[in-house]
Amino acid sequence: MSSAATASVCGLVAFSDGDDLARACAAQMANLLDRAIRQRGVATLVLAGGSTPAPMFRELAKADLDWSKVIILQVDERFVPPDSPLSNARLIRETLLTGPAAAARFVPLWSPAADLAAAADAADAVLAALPRPWDVVFLGMGEDGHFASLFPGSPQLAAGLSPDTDRLCLAVEPHDPAPKEPRLSLTLNALLDTRHSLLMIRGQKKRTVLDAALAGNADLPIHALLSHTRAPLSILWAPEA
Repeated sequence: MSSAATASVCGLVAFSDGDDLARACAAQMANLLDRAIRQRGVATLVLAGGSTPAPMFRELAKADLDWSKVIILQVDERFVPPDSPLSNARLIRETLLTGPAAAARFVPLWSPAADLAAAADAADAVLAALPRPWDVVFLGMGEDGHFASLFPGSPQLAAGLSPDTDRLCLAVEPHDPAPKEPRLSLTLNALLDTRHSLLMIRGQKKRTVLDAALAGNADLPIHALLSHTRAPLSILWAPEA
């Protein structure tokens, strides 16, 4: 039985540990995907990378879904080959696309383009050809308040958060202090074009940043996401182990 207890902050749900968090997030995501398949015959899932979601991906891989009707996309990606240890695509392949879940259609952001800008243009065109709104967007958040690859202080942040952009995918150049590597990132407009969003975070430091963003700190990129009203947003949190 889950140890979840509804918190008073913007519908945030807190869990006692990472295992409960991973199971609950995977179960909610599986339910949303199953509903989409039943209603529309296909489900589109957009996934963030990083180390935090790996246990959740392993749980989700066990879900009893018609995985052949699931399209999996990426929130962001480092501009590295798909076999690199830094690749989010590699993480998804190794933790989620296993067993029955391997039948899902995976559409990575990375491509062997000549440079970062060309890769972003190629990804933008691929994404534009897919049906929207997405069914589920899964996001994480950094201790600096970034989400996707939209980092505070980045020269690309304003474009990534702009409500007027037609871009779905953005080239994000390295910047001090972050990101360290060139990246591809979906824009806020693209991420908001969904039927449901899930934000999963771990640790008290991130909880403090989240609370600040919820309280109105617009200097934190995540504030822009939390301020949207297009689709339901579920926030799930657990302390560090």
